[in-house]
Amino acid sequence: MTFSEPKYVDNDITKPDESIIKLANDLNLEKHPNGGFFKETYRSEKVIEDHKLTTAINFIMTCESSIGKFHTNQKSTTIHILQGGRGKYILIKENGEIEEFIVGFDLEKGEKTQWIVEPGTYKGCYIMPIEGEEISSKDYLWVSEIVVPGFEFSDMKFLDNEALISKIGIENGEKLAFLL
Repeated sequence: MTFSEPKYVDNDITKPDESIIKLANDLNLEKHPNGGFFKETYRSEKVIEDHKLTTAINFIMTCESSIGKFHTNQKSTTIHILQGGRGKYILIKENGEIEEFIVGFDLEKGEKTQWIVEPGTYKGCYIMPIEGEEISSKDYLWVSEIVVPGFEFSDMKFLDNEALISKIGIENGEKLAFLL
Protein backbone atom coordinates (compact mmCIF):
# COMPACT_ATOMS: atom_id res chain seq x y z
CA MET A 1 0.00 0.00 0.00
CA THR A 2 1.23 3.45 -0.83
CA PHE A 3 -0.11 6.39 1.11
CA SER A 4 1.15 9.87 0.46
CA GLU A 5 -0.07 13.02 2.11
CA PRO A 6 -1.03 15.70 -0.41
CA LYS A 7 1.66 18.38 -0.78
CA TYR A 8 -0.51 21.38 -1.63
CA VAL A 9 0.29 23.32 1.56
CA ASP A 10 4.01 22.43 1.30
CA ASN A 11 3.99 23.92 -2.21
CA ASP A 12 2.01 27.02 -1.14
CA ILE A 13 -0.99 25.95 -3.24
CA THR A 14 -3.91 26.72 -0.93
CA LYS A 15 -6.33 28.77 -3.02
CA PRO A 16 -8.40 26.88 -5.60
CA ASP A 17 -8.30 28.00 -9.22
CA GLU A 18 -11.11 30.40 -10.17
CA SER A 19 -12.66 27.72 -12.43
CA ILE A 20 -13.18 25.47 -9.40
CA ILE A 21 -14.57 28.32 -7.29
CA LYS A 22 -16.96 29.06 -10.17
CA LEU A 23 -18.01 25.40 -10.31
CA ALA A 24 -18.73 25.39 -6.54
CA ASN A 25 -20.66 28.66 -6.86
CA ASP A 26 -22.61 27.44 -9.92
CA LEU A 27 -23.64 24.37 -7.90
CA ASN A 28 -24.58 26.62 -4.93
CA LEU A 29 -22.25 24.65 -2.65
CA GLU A 30 -21.34 25.74 0.87
CA LYS A 31 -18.40 24.88 3.12
CA HIS A 32 -18.51 21.32 4.49
CA PRO A 33 -17.47 20.71 8.12
CA ASN A 34 -15.02 18.03 6.92
CA GLY A 35 -13.44 20.37 4.35
CA GLY A 36 -14.40 21.14 0.79
CA PHE A 37 -17.82 22.27 -0.34
CA PHE A 38 -21.19 20.52 -0.52
CA LYS A 39 -24.91 20.91 -1.07
CA GLU A 40 -27.63 18.45 -0.30
CA THR A 41 -29.53 18.00 -3.55
CA TYR A 42 -32.18 15.55 -2.43
CA ARG A 43 -33.87 14.50 0.83
CA SER A 44 -36.69 11.98 0.60
CA GLU A 45 -39.94 12.81 2.35
CA LYS A 46 -40.28 9.13 3.34
CA VAL A 47 -38.92 8.22 6.75
CA ILE A 48 -37.41 4.92 7.93
CA GLU A 49 -37.27 4.89 11.73
CA ASP A 50 -35.62 8.26 12.44
CA HIS A 51 -34.05 8.85 9.00
CA LYS A 52 -35.25 10.06 5.64
CA LEU A 53 -35.27 7.22 3.11
CA THR A 54 -32.50 8.75 0.97
CA THR A 55 -30.37 11.87 0.66
CA ALA A 56 -28.00 13.04 -2.06
CA ILE A 57 -25.23 15.65 -2.11
CA ASN A 58 -22.60 17.12 -4.38
CA PHE A 59 -19.20 17.38 -2.67
CA ILE A 60 -16.08 19.13 -3.98
CA MET A 61 -12.61 19.06 -2.43
CA THR A 62 -9.92 21.54 -3.50
CA CYS A 63 -6.32 22.39 -2.67
CA GLU A 64 -7.71 24.62 0.09
CA SER A 65 -8.80 21.48 1.97
CA SER A 66 -7.21 18.61 0.09
CA ILE A 67 -8.09 15.79 2.50
CA GLY A 68 -11.32 14.28 3.75
CA LYS A 69 -10.76 13.05 7.31
CA PHE A 70 -11.55 9.46 8.28
CA HIS A 71 -15.21 9.19 9.21
CA THR A 72 -18.06 6.73 9.00
CA ASN A 73 -21.80 6.95 8.66
CA GLN A 74 -22.89 4.57 11.39
CA LYS A 75 -26.29 3.64 9.92
CA SER A 76 -26.08 4.41 6.20
CA THR A 77 -24.64 3.00 3.00
CA THR A 78 -23.10 5.65 0.75
CA ILE A 79 -23.02 5.28 -3.03
CA HIS A 80 -20.36 7.54 -4.57
CA ILE A 81 -20.33 8.72 -8.20
CA LEU A 82 -17.31 10.60 -9.54
CA GLN A 83 -18.24 13.77 -11.42
CA GLY A 84 -14.81 15.31 -11.96
CA GLY A 85 -11.21 15.49 -10.86
CA ARG A 86 -9.13 12.74 -9.30
CA GLY A 87 -8.31 11.44 -5.84
CA LYS A 88 -7.46 8.53 -3.61
CA TYR A 89 -9.84 6.87 -1.17
CA ILE A 90 -8.73 4.74 1.76
CA LEU A 91 -11.34 2.59 3.48
CA ILE A 92 -10.89 0.92 6.86
CA LYS A 93 -13.43 -1.84 7.24
CA GLU A 94 -14.84 -2.94 10.59
CA ASN A 95 -12.48 -5.95 10.65
CA GLY A 96 -9.44 -3.65 10.16
CA GLU A 97 -8.92 -4.50 6.49
CA ILE A 98 -7.60 -1.52 4.52
CA GLU A 99 -8.72 -0.90 0.94
CA GLU A 100 -7.26 1.88 -1.17
CA PHE A 101 -8.08 2.95 -4.69
CA ILE A 102 -7.81 5.88 -7.05
CA VAL A 103 -10.98 7.54 -8.30
CA GLY A 104 -10.63 9.03 -11.75
CA PHE A 105 -11.51 8.47 -15.36
CA ASP A 106 -8.53 6.35 -16.47
CA LEU A 107 -10.48 3.10 -16.40
CA GLU A 108 -7.71 1.19 -18.19
CA LYS A 109 -5.52 1.81 -15.13
CA GLY A 110 -8.24 0.63 -12.76
CA GLU A 111 -9.44 4.03 -11.58
CA LYS A 112 -13.01 3.94 -10.28
CA THR A 113 -15.94 6.18 -11.13
CA GLN A 114 -18.38 4.53 -8.68
CA TRP A 115 -17.85 2.94 -5.26
CA ILE A 116 -19.88 2.01 -2.21
CA VAL A 117 -19.02 2.48 1.46
CA GLU A 118 -21.00 0.39 3.94
CA PRO A 119 -22.01 1.59 7.42
CA GLY A 120 -19.20 1.22 9.95
CA THR A 121 -16.47 1.50 7.30
CA TYR A 122 -14.26 4.54 7.79
CA LYS A 123 -13.39 6.48 4.66
CA GLY A 124 -10.67 9.06 4.16
CA CYS A 125 -9.63 10.65 0.91
CA TYR A 126 -7.45 13.25 -0.74
CA ILE A 127 -7.24 15.00 -4.08
CA MET A 128 -4.60 14.11 -6.66
CA PRO A 129 -3.52 15.76 -9.91
CA ILE A 130 -4.37 14.13 -13.21
CA GLU A 131 -1.68 11.51 -13.82
CA GLY A 132 1.43 13.00 -15.38
CA GLU A 133 0.62 16.54 -14.27
CA GLU A 134 2.12 18.55 -11.42
CA ILE A 135 -0.05 19.56 -8.48
CA SER A 136 -1.82 22.85 -9.07
CA SER A 137 -4.67 25.03 -7.88
CA LYS A 138 -6.81 23.41 -10.60
CA ASP A 139 -6.80 20.01 -8.85
CA TYR A 140 -10.12 19.01 -7.32
CA LEU A 141 -12.36 16.07 -6.58
CA TRP A 142 -16.12 16.30 -7.29
CA VAL A 143 -18.26 13.43 -6.04
CA SER A 144 -22.01 12.93 -5.82
CA GLU A 145 -23.07 10.84 -2.83
CA ILE A 146 -26.36 9.00 -2.42
CA VAL A 147 -26.93 7.93 1.19
CA VAL A 148 -29.41 5.20 2.20
CA PRO A 149 -31.02 5.59 4.70
CA GLY A 150 -30.59 9.34 4.47
CA PHE A 151 -27.62 11.16 5.96
CA GLU A 152 -27.82 12.79 9.37
CA PHE A 153 -24.83 14.62 10.87
CA SER A 154 -25.56 12.84 14.16
CA ASP A 155 -24.58 9.53 12.47
CA MET A 156 -21.19 10.80 11.28
CA LYS A 157 -18.37 9.58 13.51
CA PHE A 158 -14.74 10.65 13.10
CA LEU A 159 -11.77 8.40 13.82
CA ASP A 160 -9.18 9.43 16.42
CA ASN A 161 -5.55 8.29 16.65
CA GLU A 162 -6.17 5.72 19.39
CA ALA A 163 -9.02 4.06 17.48
CA LEU A 164 -7.02 4.21 14.22
CA ILE A 165 -4.07 2.32 15.76
CA SER A 166 -6.43 -0.12 17.46
CA LYS A 167 -8.07 -0.92 14.10
CA ILE A 168 -5.02 -1.13 11.80
CA GLY A 169 -1.90 -1.27 13.98
CA ILE A 170 0.78 1.29 14.71
CA GLU A 171 2.71 1.00 11.42
CA ASN A 172 -0.31 1.63 9.17
CA GLY A 173 -1.74 4.05 11.72
CA GLU A 174 1.35 6.25 11.51
CA LYS A 175 1.19 6.23 7.70
CA LEU A 176 -2.47 7.26 7.69
CA ALA A 177 -2.51 9.69 10.63
CA PHE A 178 -2.62 12.64 8.19
CA LEU A 179 -6.25 11.67 7.49
CA LEU A 180 -7.34 12.24 11.11
